[in-house]
Amino acid sequence: MTLIPTSQSDAVISVEVGKVPSLNSFYASKHWIVRKKAKDKFKEEILEQLNQYDKVAFKCISVKALVNYRYDLDNSIMCIKFALDAFKEWGGIPDDTKAYVCKVTIEDDSTLPKDTSKVFFIPRLEC
Repeated sequence: MTLIPTSQSDAVISVEVGKVPSLNSFYASKHWIVRKKAKDKFKEEILEQLNQYDKVAFKCISVKALVNYRYDLDNSIMCIKFALDAFKEWGGIPDDTKAYVCKVTIEDDSTLPKDTSKVFFIPRLEC
């Protein structure tokens, strides 16, 4: 079943993500297996949180990350990458292409614990 939101007050799914590697350090890793292990670790942690929700599938979503990492905002994108991969595997969207993910935003939030982020999957009427 695909959920098509009818109003802005429709449910939002959120997950908390610990310290992810910065984009620069992730792709500067010595070997692809290092990147795969990191991806698998975060995906497992995020899937555990997603499984607390009733399964729903959205037609399309926007993704918002609030982050409190020590690196530049653009280097914080890995929290969204890991969260979207897990969300797709969980069944929240069929794919993480622009046909299903129409907007991605990252904002600094110093009220979050250091080296953490919170990622929100927000249903959209269309992409």
